[in-house]
Amino acid sequence: MDRVTLAASSGAVWLALAVHFAAGLVSIVAGTIALTVAKGGRLHKRSGLIFTLAMVVLGITAAGIGTYEGRPGQVLGGLLAAYLVFSAMTTVKSWPRIGRRFNVALMVLAFAFAVAMLYGGVTEWLDPTVEVVGRPRVVPPLVVGTIMLLAAIGDLRAVRAGGLQGSRRLARHLWRMCFGLFVATGSFFLGQMPFIPEPVRNMPLLLVLAFAPILFLIYWMWRVRFLGRTSGMVLGNTQPP
Repeated sequence: MDRVTLAASSGAVWLALAVHFAAGLVSIVAGTIALTVAKGGRLHKRSGLIFTLAMVVLGITAAGIGTYEGRPGQVLGGLLAAYLVFSAMTTVKSWPRIGRRFNVALMVLAFAFAVAMLYGGVTEWLDPTVEVVGRPRVVPPLVVGTIMLLAAIGDLRAVRAGGLQGSRRLARHLWRMCFGLFVATGSFFLGQMPFIPEPVRNMPLLLVLAFAPILFLIYWMWRVRFLGRTSGMVLGNTQPP
């Protein structure tokens, strides 16, 4: 099936695309604000909450559209984005009815997605006859599967420890938020490149905009995990088990 577009669709499909596109724009703006302002402040908290909700909507609609188009990679990518930002937010903010059982369920799903992606990547590598639609072969599922595996292992450690605190808790929040924002910027600036007006369709610029969250991720991991510098940040209470 060809990829659906706003111009060529109608009804529920058009509505899903419109909501998906709007959620993507909101997530990029809110995520950029949360990434650049003082951590722990009021603006950071509000923009982070908006970013989380927008990314959950973005991920769910991406999974729905991917199901309609018959693109399992898009389904898993959408669920990955929603999982990362939601688990990042619940790391630093208590949500009603989000307890140990829910965190264990997310961990199990993360392990399942990781196994599915890694299995798919290895299968494509060993069997060149496997048909792949809409993405390069082998590398994307292996990369995404590895990220999901690392996230699931992080979930396991958090559940076993009964919650995180200090720099470990902050690092878990930051890397998941940054990678979630990368999903949004990469999908928009690179995935929607044909729809970007020609005058501003500059490949080096689009690459910088798409991968900027990864650069911030590297910076924050270096500062928080390797240097242990959390000055000027509000860490709050320990993550609930």
